[in-house]
Amino acid sequence: MRSILSRRNVALALVLTSALSTVRTTSASGETIQSGGASGGELVVAIGQDIPNLDIRLPGGSAASHSALRHITEPLVFFDAAGQELQGILSESWEQVEPTRWRFHLREGVTFHNGDPFNADAVVHSIAMAIDPEFDVWFRYGTGGVLGPAEAVDEYTVDITTEVEAPLLPNLLTVVDMVSPNVSDSDQNTSPVGTGPYEFGSYQLNDRLVVERYDDYWGGPESYSGITFRIIPETSTRVQALLAGEVSGINGIGVEDIERIDADEATQVVGAPQVQHVLVSLRGDRPPLDNPLIREAMNYAIDKELITSTILNGIALPADGMLPPGLPGAQNDLGPWPYDPERAQALMEEAGYDGEEITFAVGEGRYPSDGEVGLAVAAMLQDVGFNINYVATDYASYTVETELREGSSYDMFLSSWIADFGDSTSLLDAFFGGAESPIPAFYENEAYQAASNEARTAGTLEDRIAAIQEMETIVWEDAAALFLYFPIENYGVAAGMQGFEARVDGFFYFYGTELG
Repeated sequence: MRSILSRRNVALALVLTSALSTVRTTSASGETIQSGGASGGELVVAIGQDIPNLDIRLPGGSAASHSALRHITEPLVFFDAAGQELQGILSESWEQVEPTRWRFHLREGVTFHNGDPFNADAVVHSIAMAIDPEFDVWFRYGTGGVLGPAEAVDEYTVDITTEVEAPLLPNLLTVVDMVSPNVSDSDQNTSPVGTGPYEFGSYQLNDRLVVERYDDYWGGPESYSGITFRIIPETSTRVQALLAGEVSGINGIGVEDIERIDADEATQVVGAPQVQHVLVSLRGDRPPLDNPLIREAMNYAIDKELITSTILNGIALPADGMLPPGLPGAQNDLGPWPYDPERAQALMEEAGYDGEEITFAVGEGRYPSDGEVGLAVAAMLQDVGFNINYVATDYASYTVETELREGSSYDMFLSSWIADFGDSTSLLDAFFGGAESPIPAFYENEAYQAASNEARTAGTLEDRIAAIQEMETIVWEDAAALFLYFPIENYGVAAGMQGFEARVDGFFYFYGTELG
């Protein structure tokens, strides 16, 4: 066994050495200057991704940016850290009163940070914006065609209707944050107002978001006078800031950082498996990736076991299905993508691949060791004969480019999606739901879309699971993406931090915590 592991490590070293010398790379990364620490009751943490919009409803954010903004705004309901139980936030209870109508009983005595009352009118407004076709929200891929208008019953009771019978409506509402009817959309994106434990303080692009304690918070005042979210894309810089005591929490740590953080008496590692799949999205609307034989060849070309046992040792599991274990309907035994470079080359020849350049991008700093993973994937694809132009950039620049959607220069790109709503359908549709999917891969498949529609409208759990499994089987067998791994997300926090939980959905919150 030791000799096999040794050979695998040697093989990986050769892959990465080859990549450094042969993969043509465009680099657009910069270095962030670190500053600040924890003092005077303020908490300072560092996140690896910028916050492109201060309005949490708008597209372009990440788990890190949404986590920071969720200290300001809140939804009606949300999942516990294990993703198993819906908990009331701004709603205390709810029930389905008709097949297409749900009734929510709101928490009383809640105010927005500007003094506006939170009541049924605020919910009616928030839902109206969530379904307004003129207002662009990131979660419409999951709520579109399902979520309908809300109607006030009385000041603290509201009915939310659905366009179809929707037994999972409360799950969908976990992503719909409540906003005040008296705050314009433009103001919400410059000085966001919510009901959360912290109110907006200031924001500097690519540098920091500062939130301040809201003393009239319905759940009682927090232990910190405020929280500063420093934006530090470079993982090593975030780790060093944590070890130096300049920050008290960081996200996105890699394998090489875990031992250092654990070994330091002043810091600790907290982690949890994620309901998430990190993969390479393939533009289904562009040659040569519109050819399923090419997509199959790419999947055979990648040694997922090697990547997860070396680069990601201990923080990822190789994907054996599209859906992460634990999600409803996950099969995780689908095959047929073992590492087989000879089979990959045969498929390339059958497809008539003639050396067309394929641009593959990674926005470094979004996932632990993502730069190393991207480099290994690029090298493995080149080893079987693909002409790969590997673009290594910072995550902020990567996001700007991918948001060009059809006009993006990237043919394939490292991406992931967390199972919003605790739902398998939403995870699948985020990648493969067609032109409107949040991840711009532009995968179109009529059989998949039919199964997706069945899953969303199924009247029984059995029918829903059957449709989900059909969706998963279709995209897996069609090699709709370059499937890689299921991550285990790790965070570094101060050893004296109490109450911090690693969540399965990739979000991380510091409200409810305190430094001992």
